[in-house]
Amino acid sequence: MEPSTRKRRASAFWIAAPLLFAAGLAGWWMWGRERPAERGSGADAQAAAEPSTLAGTSAPAAASRQTPLPQGRFQDIRADLEARARAGDAQAAYRLGEVLGRCRNYQPMPGGEFTGMLARAMVKSNVHLRIGGRTLDDPQLLDVMLYLKDKADAICGDVGDLSASTRAGDARAWLELAAEQGHTRAMVDYGELAFEDLPSDGDLLDHAAEVARRRELARAYLHRAFQAGEPEALLALASAHGNKPYLGRDTTQALAYFKAYRATDAGSRMPAGVLSFIEQQLAAPDDATQAADVERRAAQILQAFQQRRAPR
Repeated sequence: MEPSTRKRRASAFWIAAPLLFAAGLAGWWMWGRERPAERGSGADAQAAAEPSTLAGTSAPAAASRQTPLPQGRFQDIRADLEARARAGDAQAAYRLGEVLGRCRNYQPMPGGEFTGMLARAMVKSNVHLRIGGRTLDDPQLLDVMLYLKDKADAICGDVGDLSASTRAGDARAWLELAAEQGHTRAMVDYGELAFEDLPSDGDLLDHAAEVARRRELARAYLHRAFQAGEPEALLALASAHGNKPYLGRDTTQALAYFKAYRATDAGSRMPAGVLSFIEQQLAAPDDATQAADVERRAAQILQAFQQRRAPR
């Protein structure tokens, strides 16, 4: 191969690398294959995560009962986490599910290096990568990628290599254990990973009864988290009726849950560009009548959430 050809290919690789990383990052956290709808060191992660409580327990009371998780590289503390999870420690079970579900394909990259690679890729490449219908130079998409990278770094930054130590379904099992022990964020995250060990349509059909069980469990968990005052349940319910419709696609419901989420403290802390991007993925109302229905439904959902009662 001529040197000039090798040079061009090497240049193309380094230009494409951040684009592929960005696409994978956004794809994991925001989209993914549509789920089956109804048809006939952990220290950084804990500091960065939204506060979670045990369902039916006030945040101060729950915090007073939680024993700090062991610190260190995940593979070094995994056995301790598993023992604690099996003994009833919901936070340990959640950490196991979170890491095994979120960090298997994580590749650490310093923020400056990440943004620099993106900048060089946009300047030098003719590749027009689109994520969520937007090109890479879209300011809101850049906000989303940087926001999601920060989240991934907080959860996975000290984890290390997991490639040889995880099996599809492990994350779901630990999240289910944590949810059964009352961990509200596990209840929220369960549906995202409920079908990871059933990757094809054929797998879903072959295990239809188990799919239905997990789908209904995900629904029940989201409603329990909603009634416990977990704001991320609103965002998860928006997704479950919108871009990942495992509870059935319903644009009005999806947008209403999302608008209710925006009215919470957690929603107000999310960057505006990220909020706008998510709303676009859920699709805009078709007409003024639907827009009015969305606003009315969002008000009902928010009132129910504030009153800690089930959404109707």
